[in-house]
Amino acid sequence: MDENERDQRERLINVLGDLETLTKKQVSFKFIFLRGAIYGLGTVIGATVLISVVSYFFVQLFGFNIIDSLQK
Repeated sequence: MDENERDQRERLINVLGDLETLTKKQVSFKFIFLRGAIYGLGTVIGATVLISVVSYFFVQLFGFNIIDSLQK
């Protein structure tokens, strides 16, 4: 076994160790909870922006305010 093969094996062992560490982190409860919380927050913010933009264009196109008509 020459020097090049030894270096490649050491790199492979290091990469596999890093992969194992990353896999353990990704299946931890804390990581899954934080990912879900961030995903949920992003969904709420995105839906709010989308509804605001659609409402704005609806009012501009038709001159009709949905909120005012619901309150009457």
